[in-house]
Amino acid sequence: MTIFAAPLPTASHPADACPTTTVPDQLVFRTTLSVPTAERDVFAVVRSESITWIKTKQTRYPDAPSTSGVHHLGATTVLTNQSRYDETGVETALRIQLREDQPAATWRTTITAALAPPGAPTAAAVAVSLECFPNGTTEGLRPGRPAIVKNLVARLSPFDGDGRLTVNALQVGSAQVDHLIEVLCDPDRLHPVVVAARTTEPDPLWSQRMRTVMPQCAGSAGLYLLADPKAVDAFRHEIGEHHRVAPGAVRTFLPGTDPAWAPDAARHRFVSPARMRDSSDNAWTTIARAAQRHATQAPIPEILRDLRFPDDEAATQRRREALAQTITPHPRLPVDALNELRHLREENALLLDLLKTADEEVEEKRTSTRLAERATASLEAQLALARQESLHNLQDAVEALEEAQRARTEANQLRSRLYQQDRHEDATDPVEVPQPLPTSFEELWDRREAFSRLLFTADRDTCIDLDENDRARVWAGKAWVALRALDSYAEQAQQGFKGAFYDYCTAPLPGVQGWPAKQVAMAEGSQTMAQYGGQRVFPVPTTVDPSGRAVMEAHIKLDSKGATSPRVHFLDDTKGTTQMIIIGYVGPHLRNTKTN
Repeated sequence: MTIFAAPLPTASHPADACPTTTVPDQLVFRTTLSVPTAERDVFAVVRSESITWIKTKQTRYPDAPSTSGVHHLGATTVLTNQSRYDETGVETALRIQLREDQPAATWRTTITAALAPPGAPTAAAVAVSLECFPNGTTEGLRPGRPAIVKNLVARLSPFDGDGRLTVNALQVGSAQVDHLIEVLCDPDRLHPVVVAARTTEPDPLWSQRMRTVMPQCAGSAGLYLLADPKAVDAFRHEIGEHHRVAPGAVRTFLPGTDPAWAPDAARHRFVSPARMRDSSDNAWTTIARAAQRHATQAPIPEILRDLRFPDDEAATQRRREALAQTITPHPRLPVDALNELRHLREENALLLDLLKTADEEVEEKRTSTRLAERATASLEAQLALARQESLHNLQDAVEALEEAQRARTEANQLRSRLYQQDRHEDATDPVEVPQPLPTSFEELWDRREAFSRLLFTADRDTCIDLDENDRARVWAGKAWVALRALDSYAEQAQQGFKGAFYDYCTAPLPGVQGWPAKQVAMAEGSQTMAQYGGQRVFPVPTTVDPSGRAVMEAHIKLDSKGATSPRVHFLDDTKGTTQMIIIGYVGPHLRNTKTN
């Protein structure tokens, strides 16, 4: 394996935020907080923090009211406060919603709180969600966690199963390791748990990054810090080698952690100590994004999922009647024309106010309906995508089973022939066990030296960024097999194979690593190259091209569904100066004429 250091430029991210996603018309952030006791007035805390947050939101809304109703804070901002009461007049739920109609998008932040019924394991539940409705292109939209989440976590001291949700990491000594294991294995846990292990030696950069990223995870994950080497060793002893957290590493444990099953470890992504301590590596910024993404996907508690608020029509009617009662008939005084004119003007002003109120209510209903339709359409699209991914996963599983069955059948047939030839030792000798597939693109990148006939010029960050996708483990395994096939093809080409990689895949030679020909494309369409050919120009040694860059149309498809659908773009130089395959790109599907 050869590395040619010429990274491609990557898209920048704002340094003062932790963006979540850029998918249009979608719930971009949500978290739910379970309040264990009613020692605090949950509604008072939620109201206080919400109004404080709104008033200090870039100092744009200094007069945000806390009273029920619809309040126009400006020409493009609407605050809606709602409450629900039981038959005795006790408040049981509230909802505070801020809608901001900006040129690029409409943003809707909703804060909901509800008391739990008697006998429930928690006293109340609070949810904070952020929706983004783009007004055209999504370019430049970087939604993040509303700042109020951290304040609510600090004030409400919520729990998630057996674990607490905090703003900063809880210190874990060796005596507290057993409790941390219980938190990780709790079947009722809904949110991720981020576990960091302190470095063996003081490291200012590591500490600074931890001080930044942990509060960004507040409300979306449980936060724990293994405080010293004894705690790190105790945790490793209790949870096992596969799920351990090395000194300086940070690992995100998803719900359903099973330390007794080694393959489960691959679900729980980690940032290695080397990357955490590398000033040029930004992998640590993915920790909060991953925690927020998983928290957003977590199910909503039943008391919030089925929550309904009374229609505001009754309150609207009362406001209209109160306003109408101010318009009382006045005696006609023809001898006093000025007095008559004054009364008419007053009535006219009141009627205009009533008409304005009605217009605002109609417009608000219209806007709410429009956003509800867009939200419904988005949910339907997500449901369709989930179904498509489910079918795709099923297809992958069936193909893997068929491939395994073919391999077993072929192995049994070969053993049978060896027995027939009295070659019993050859038939029973254990076969060489191949290297395990990588469980992430970071691991794949670190193991790329295994391919002696591949020259990597691909951008490392673009490759590793694929790990943020839920299907990254599957893609990384496929990419490894594809790279083995390219490496094997390069070996055969050096030994006299005349065809191209596609020919090699169509009829692979016995004993070599193959790859499905239908997942190989040796060229792009002419229209794609005409419009987006520049995206397919990647670094190469100057011995290949004096400019240091070359077009790489040939690519391997690691997936065919979804927006990411990773690709491996390569240049076949097995008959050129390097006599190698140049891997110029490993990353998301590049733009083409079919790109939405």
